[in-house]
Amino acid sequence: MLNRFGIFLIGFLSVFYTQAQVESHIKIDGLNSSYDEHSPALSPDGNTLYFTRSGHAANVGGVIDRGDIWYSVKTDSGWTQPAHAGHLINHPGLNGVVGFSADGQRMYLLNYFDPDGQGGGNMRNGIAVSNLENGEWTRPERLRIQYFSNDSPYIGATINREENTLILAIRSYESEGNEDLYVSFKQGDDQWSQPKNLGSVVNTYGEEWSPFLAADNETLYFTSNAHDGFGGRDIFVTKRLNGSWQDWSAPVNLGEAINTKGTERDYFIPAEGDMAFFSSTQNSEGFGDIFNFPLSQTEKALQQSAETVITANTASETDQPEKESVIVMTFQVLDKRTEQPVDAAIEFTYGQKKIDLNTADIDSENKHFVLSLEEGAEVAVNIKAKGYLAYEEIFTADASVQGVDSEFGGSGVETFYLTPEEVGTKMKIENVLFNRAAATFSNPQVATRQLDEIVQMMKSNPGMAIRLEGHTDNRGDARLLKELSVERVKTVRDYLLSKGVEADRVEFVGFGGEQPLTDNDSASGREINRRVEFVIIR
Repeated sequence: MLNRFGIFLIGFLSVFYTQAQVESHIKIDGLNSSYDEHSPALSPDGNTLYFTRSGHAANVGGVIDRGDIWYSVKTDSGWTQPAHAGHLINHPGLNGVVGFSADGQRMYLLNYFDPDGQGGGNMRNGIAVSNLENGEWTRPERLRIQYFSNDSPYIGATINREENTLILAIRSYESEGNEDLYVSFKQGDDQWSQPKNLGSVVNTYGEEWSPFLAADNETLYFTSNAHDGFGGRDIFVTKRLNGSWQDWSAPVNLGEAINTKGTERDYFIPAEGDMAFFSSTQNSEGFGDIFNFPLSQTEKALQQSAETVITANTASETDQPEKESVIVMTFQVLDKRTEQPVDAAIEFTYGQKKIDLNTADIDSENKHFVLSLEEGAEVAVNIKAKGYLAYEEIFTADASVQGVDSEFGGSGVETFYLTPEEVGTKMKIENVLFNRAAATFSNPQVATRQLDEIVQMMKSNPGMAIRLEGHTDNRGDARLLKELSVERVKTVRDYLLSKGVEADRVEFVGFGGEQPLTDNDSASGREINRRVEFVIIR
């Protein structure tokens, strides 16, 4: 069901954008020329505006070049005279900026240069990424998008702030007309999933171009020549529904305040500021120019819903606070018993920010997903999946995570384990170890951290009750071993109760050495048999 914010957004836009407004397009002085300018993209720090310029003699391919990246720098007096962005990120063919990482250290680009192509190198259709090193952009490297195919000479794209979702404007396998919008998700091994068509509500027999995904990861702007419009191509907005990437609200035209009889495209909302950017052929000879347009209050709310990282390279350490660093973390959600991936709805919250995603939308076997987070941020995660207990946790975003998966060459994968919601489910409580022949924790810090997860699970599932079961190895007097197992399991229960879990929800029993999991002939076997388990009884 569409949430209140979604209803408000679409309702507001329907009224706001379909009425004539007094504001007109605001042409950016000094930026435009007699050439074709389009595809504006403002860097996260707000200081550098990148755009594509076609037909200029300074382009790598000369006057027949389909477009190179140029840039202008913001000053106190306005924007500087545009300059060509250089030969490393520009090649013969169409070049353009797709988006940036939150910290501005990575720039995603249209197409890439293949040095091994026929004739000593070719421009290839796709998406690439360049890194900022010593103030310069490195040679772009292509993103490995599974089964990528584009039968059109045109390509457009947008990437979200978390760098894990791409919206592509291409003509591919599922296109029924011309260019359609597709979605692709980043996988944990640096692969991207096969692009999937967004469906017939958004896509038409005509051309859907220049997507821009807002900071809420739900609101999508795009250009079309087939939805009802004022001119050749208009800008529209839609919102995805029910957490799905194939379920969208009916696209709403941004209205005659922004759309004209010509072509409007490339709507871009910056990380912060009061103005959106777009390209229009209004008052031109058929070529595009870059314009501003005032953000609505709704769009400002979208703008504020993403993590903003300000980088000001010209400021010294003495006149600005130390910048927050952004880290990339890889996550997965697994069944605690089988360690198999689970389709789950996940909500991450930190500060005033919220990120929603569903692992069912990830087209990969391992269901890994990647988020960019502010290092040191306290992040609350809430996970819900059919057939599993609700899961809640608060963790600190850190470059070093608890799990390491060799599949990623040593990079860490943070794992959330879900417990099946079934009476009779039995789970071992890991890392709750006791001193020899005693009912005290051998490592209280590790044990209580583990038990805190049980506490949170009980609080997240108030109707659940469990039975704690204590076990020892079989070395010693059977009666004393059973008494010891009871005392140990009572220690665990007492801790849960001290954290607010109701006593009538936690039964306990000690079995001593009566129920071994393996033989007791070796030290490793005896360690396995010394354990505390819980069983869901309600």
